[in-house]
Amino acid sequence: MKEERILIVEDDISIAENIQEILELLGYVNIDIANSANQCIKVIKKYRPDLIFMDIKLKGDKDGIELGEIVKQMVDAPLVFVTSYSDPTIIERAKRIAPAGFIVKPFNTNDIHAIVEIVLYNKRTKPAPEAAVVKVSNESPFLVNDAVFIKADNAFERVPYEDLYYVEANGNMVSIFTKNREYSIRKSMKEIEDILPSHLFLRVQKSFIVQLGQIESFNTKDINLKSGAVVQVGRQYYNSFLAKLNTITES
Repeated sequence: MKEERILIVEDDISIAENIQEILELLGYVNIDIANSANQCIKVIKKYRPDLIFMDIKLKGDKDGIELGEIVKQMVDAPLVFVTSYSDPTIIERAKRIAPAGFIVKPFNTNDIHAIVEIVLYNKRTKPAPEAAVVKVSNESPFLVNDAVFIKADNAFERVPYEDLYYVEANGNMVSIFTKNREYSIRKSMKEIEDILPSHLFLRVQKSFIVQLGQIESFNTKDINLKSGAVVQVGRQYYNSFLAKLNTITES
């Protein structure tokens, strides 16, 4: 009996069960199936899989490649794409997130056996990342790393990140809502998104970026902030947003 936990993300139940049956024949007993991005994120938070099979053409707001990008940020587990397509454009998109491999439909027991054994062997023998490397990745290149300076009138005003509540797009301008005032800046949302630290701020809709520490409550449509503001969460952004938060659910 093999203890590694394997997640299958596939919206075609017959294919998911086929992969599951093959894995069980190979001795794997800890197998989970998710048929959507939302379910995938819940399973990863709960079980932290050792290997993930991901259907590229997953139905819903995000395909398997987009979901794979989110998954890569959540867990250090090798990702194997399952696809029936050999479109070079799709393969190029998939390659950018460095998957551990591909399985092409239709597949057989030998295909699954080979990819699982190789991928899990590589995972077991991969050197552990050094703590110093992790530390460097979180360091700010700026001398002041707890605040941003915003140009207002003729001076730059210091705004601590904890006092910057959210950002809203307003035509070719953005409105930055802080504890003490609102700033209007001629910048794009992409530029603001790149400036603000990603571990503190997240884009939750085409027109909104929120400070994660400001979140009081949320559902699939709205985010309620401690400041009293209500920000809409975009359907295409919800799974990325959910993946960033530590949540407890009934299932």
